[in-house]
Amino acid sequence: MKNSFKLIFERLTEPGSRLPWIKEWLLKEVWSSTCYQKSTPLEFLHQGEEEVNKLELLTSSAATRMYDELTSYPHDTKVLLNELSSPETAVVVFDGMSLREIPMIIKLAEKSGFIVVEKDAACAAIPSETMDYIDRELPCGRIAPSQLPGRKELKEQNIAALYNGNYAQPISGEFKDFSLFLWSSFPDSTYRDSGARFERHFENMHALFETAWINTVQQIKGKRKIIITSDHGYIYFGSGMDFPRNQAELRELNRYFGNDRSVLIAKKGTPPVSGDIYIDAAGNVAMIKGRIKTRSTGEAAAKLYKHGGLSLMEMLTPWVVLEKR
Repeated sequence: MKNSFKLIFERLTEPGSRLPWIKEWLLKEVWSSTCYQKSTPLEFLHQGEEEVNKLELLTSSAATRMYDELTSYPHDTKVLLNELSSPETAVVVFDGMSLREIPMIIKLAEKSGFIVVEKDAACAAIPSETMDYIDRELPCGRIAPSQLPGRKELKEQNIAALYNGNYAQPISGEFKDFSLFLWSSFPDSTYRDSGARFERHFENMHALFETAWINTVQQIKGKRKIIITSDHGYIYFGSGMDFPRNQAELRELNRYFGNDRSVLIAKKGTPPVSGDIYIDAAGNVAMIKGRIKTRSTGEAAAKLYKHGGLSLMEMLTPWVVLEKR
């Protein structure tokens, strides 16, 4: 690993919180702009995923409390409703964007004439699904992003909400007396394409990101501060990027979770006893921990990019704050 194996092990097993330094390691070393500039997109993906896979494999056997930290990570300083209290602010959520895309965000922001004033990570909801994130962050309940525009709960707090379901189409409008909350279906919508069966989807997605950026962030008018974030990340299941488990260990997970990485216990019943399952009692939800790859069926079996579980790359999300020059 970029840090020695021994040092990583010592950091994982020492008392105290692990997540702050893991987050710093991910942002400054694994998914850094320097690494991005030195590599092709696929090299960047593979090299970073190898590092994260090693760390999570070690975590799953020696420091499982990290998963407790992911489910209880404080959100005090990154609450969307608080950020949207000023009419000078816009928040852009790119659905399903991960920490891997931060170097691209930085590159596009600088190219667009923005100053990057903060580069950090936020945390997804439990489970790492879109509607659970909306329920946690906004006073609208568990609704789909396309239902956000026109919601009275947002209007009452002087928040204008827009939904961009097609990254190739620009948004429009000026919202002088309102803060702006803009939800883009990119890149999550691309994971439904047939290309998501192949690793090059990551490369293709990065090529499309500039179009999505131009049609969303660059169309925002009259806002001094723009926050770029996401509702959840994703896990990449390329060759060798999952935890080694035998068929007996996976059989019950396959039966219980099917094609998903999280399920409501009320719907599926009590989950099987497994060290690879995390149960969130508050949400009555069971989630697959780490980089376990169940044997999906149908179309889902061919997809390399998934979310909904409890892993670093699903739970930790971008938080980039921009200001206009």
